[in-house]
Amino acid sequence: MSGAYSFDYPAVLLGLAVLIPLAFYNNFSPLNKRIRKKLPRPLRKRLFLSKIFFHLSLAFIIIALAGPRWGTGRRTTEFRRGLDAVIALDLSRSMDVMDGSGEEEISRLGRGLSIVLDAVTAMPEIRYAAAIGKNRGAIAIPLTHDNRTVVDFLETLDTSSITGHGTNLENLINAAAGAFQASHPSARVIVLVSDGETLSGTPKTALVRCNEKGIAITAIAVGSEYGGEVPGGEGIISRRDLSAMKAAAGQTGGIFIDGNRRDAAQALIAGLHSLAPESETSDISGEDGARWFLFAVLALAALGASKLCLLKMRNEK
Repeated sequence: MSGAYSFDYPAVLLGLAVLIPLAFYNNFSPLNKRIRKKLPRPLRKRLFLSKIFFHLSLAFIIIALAGPRWGTGRRTTEFRRGLDAVIALDLSRSMDVMDGSGEEEISRLGRGLSIVLDAVTAMPEIRYAAAIGKNRGAIAIPLTHDNRTVVDFLETLDTSSITGHGTNLENLINAAAGAFQASHPSARVIVLVSDGETLSGTPKTALVRCNEKGIAITAIAVGSEYGGEVPGGEGIISRRDLSAMKAAAGQTGGIFIDGNRRDAAQALIAGLHSLAPESETSDISGEDGARWFLFAVLALAALGASKLCLLKMRNEK
């Protein structure tokens, strides 16, 4: 029970303001007093009770017509983790290279997406956002508890989802950091999925900003050191930069994960679990329930009691 009372049509309750003085007049007017004096004492009592029940039935009808409601919401308990996670995805052309992870038919981006998708599915109690970037970064999905939306977005993502050329991890990290809300007290983490190659920008500057804002970076390094040819890159070979990804995690107090590990998804899930303890939140769900029918039943019961008193009066005469 929420304890709150309300009426759909509160103006109807003004009828009570008319009914109350009318009831007093009907029972205590000089004419009614003279009539009652002519009746035997037992009959006077029954007549008085009959009128009381009749006026009560009118009062209950007025209340029923006003549409009374009071809380019927059930208290639900949810378990959420005090953690906001922004998934930052490098969508540069080098992420299309198919190397590493022991799978020939999966790109670096595909491998990274499979890891984060497993984590989002396994931990729906976290608020997620998504940021994407090439030479610039952008928020694709703001922070939300609707992880289904995040999953749907990640499942359709590819390197053509954002225009531009080159790689600028500084802009991607800055964009991801901008997704967090200053008013929200949760722990903050950026899950950076990249091969670590950057052609412009200074990631170190973005890492300093993350430190200042208390944002940890969990860096998932995809690709391999021996590298592979960038599709459409006219013989350009791309190799992942482990040092850049390790620095991103180390300088912000985050976690480094080698995307080629078979248990990379489990490592990410464990890392997110460690960043924020489970907290319990309670809420009242459901709308206030209509209760007019209760007063309708009371009105019928009071009217029946009024008629019963009159019936007994006839039997006693």
